[in-house]
Amino acid sequence: MGLKSVVDDLWETAIAPSTKHAYDTGFNTFIRFLLMAGIINSVNLADMNVTENILIYFVAHCHNINLAYSTIKLYLCGIRFMCLKNDIPYPNNTNLCRMHAVLGGVKRTRRKVNRPRYPITFNILRDTCKYLRKNMNSFEDLMLETVCIVAFFAFLRCGEFTVNKQFDHNINLCFNDLIIANEHVLLNLKKSKTDPFREGVTLKLFKNGSEICPYVACCKYMAARQCQNPAPDDPLFVIASGQALTRTVFIARFRHVLECLGINSDCYNGHSFRIGAATTSSLVYLPDHLIKVLGRWSSDAYCRYIRTPNSSIREAQIALTSTG
Repeated sequence: MGLKSVVDDLWETAIAPSTKHAYDTGFNTFIRFLLMAGIINSVNLADMNVTENILIYFVAHCHNINLAYSTIKLYLCGIRFMCLKNDIPYPNNTNLCRMHAVLGGVKRTRRKVNRPRYPITFNILRDTCKYLRKNMNSFEDLMLETVCIVAFFAFLRCGEFTVNKQFDHNINLCFNDLIIANEHVLLNLKKSKTDPFREGVTLKLFKNGSEICPYVACCKYMAARQCQNPAPDDPLFVIASGQALTRTVFIARFRHVLECLGINSDCYNGHSFRIGAATTSSLVYLPDHLIKVLGRWSSDAYCRYIRTPNSSIREAQIALTSTG
């Protein structure tokens, strides 16, 4: 009996919480489809038997309700995982040729629209900070400035410094995750996209002597945050009410600042800081290996984040003629 609870716990931790949520949604959608189609009359996992034909019709159902190709694939992964977990018969992947062909049809009929994501370069960051300082009259202005600076210099993904739904001190940034040292601050990330096993990583943000300095910004913010008497496990970045900074709130307030600066904010989001840091690094000719270290990339994936201006492309093309 004791081992069963251990096995249940291991199933729960086999995948990341965000993946588990997506898998649960996919499997629940599948169950609703089976009930609606009359394939099953009640939810009895012990009597379920998933076949390729059922999966094909489920793909068609998802396509019919305008789910994206990537979402359908994710739901199929969720169904397979839940079948494995609950010992429900599921066809071997080599026997799903027809389903994959139908899934290919979904992909061809779904035209993918890539919405551009613009980078927050250092110049935009500087203008943002100047605006916030000029109009700073609240704790939230200081918080927003600090978040922007830290996100840029630490190459952070939005999910690494904001809360998606509810604050969880086990994965989100806490007050004691930011430590002020003599020449730098230490930022402890307990989880990230490339750290599925939550081994954690500690980032160093150094004094840089410029008007946009992560060390100075963090010192000012931590002094203000300390006045609120936070517990060590309380959220690091909070709004005036004391609630953890969510992704939605951060993006809304940051876009508002961009609009005040006369910048169309439609193509900027929380990931723009990471993209902007990579782009700026390339513009100042930082070595590739250093960009990878700063952004915690283990491959050449960082190249996707660099936005090359037309002027650089033009100069490169002109340089091609210099050998003639």
